[in-house]
Amino acid sequence: MVRYGDDSLGRRLPDDPAVLTALVEHVLGEVLRHDEAHDSQLLVSVRTWMERDRRTETAAAALHIQPDTLAYRLRRFGALTDRDMASTGARAEVWPAIQAAGALGLTD
Repeated sequence: MVRYGDDSLGRRLPDDPAVLTALVEHVLGEVLRHDEAHDSQLLVSVRTWMERDRRTETAAAALHIQPDTLAYRLRRFGALTDRDMASTGARAEVWPAIQAAGALGLTD
């Protein structure tokens, strides 16, 4: 039995891997390809930042990087996804895509 809120996806995302894959590709595809080609860790950086309620200092410390480096990575992520991470709408799109990527085993 799974109670509401007990599972990592909170039942907000569909179970269909094809739908999850399409979401990840639509929102994060360019970032995944960039990270693969450049070992840049943009997705990990944004995920860590979002997991820490967008607290740059806290996220940078967790990533063992300078806050300026994290700020650069956030801007680069935004440019690759064509989403302004200061926007609530963009974050509302990105967060489920990050969760979907995790559910598909695309992130560590």
